[in-house]
Amino acid sequence: MDRDDDLIRGIGYMVIQASHLEREIEDICCWLSMGCSRPPHHETKRVSEKIKWCKIKIRELKDERLQGLDRSLDKAKNLLERRNKLVHGQIYFAKDAPEKLIPGRKNEREKLIVPDEAYDLAEAMYNLHQAILSENAFKLVAALSGRMDA
Repeated sequence: MDRDDDLIRGIGYMVIQASHLEREIEDICCWLSMGCSRPPHHETKRVSEKIKWCKIKIRELKDERLQGLDRSLDKAKNLLERRNKLVHGQIYFAKDAPEKLIPGRKNEREKLIVPDEAYDLAEAMYNLHQAILSENAFKLVAALSGRMDA
């Protein structure tokens, strides 16, 4: 993605990439549900709950091939938490002053924010959502082979 010095555009790219990453998490839930019982209406749960469920199912499968997927889910959770801080915080713009992020949680400190922070986060999400299923689809099928018709 083309970078510029526009924080709003960087946040826009980050939000778009977060939506793709969330879609990948839902896809992983769907894959796992082919061999594991998924709770009713799970597809409407928060992404953090989906990640937690996926990690539990991966542990239950006891397949070492899924360790990379487990780590990728941890990365996704971290990236999406960072996204939440940007999206749910308040960003203040002032003429001739750097942008400031006031966090949504009272126990966090305000900080200066630069466009590269949003672009870096967007690119990290892009790289993860591009890799997460492509690197793990066959491993998921193999791990679930005794539980589904694959």
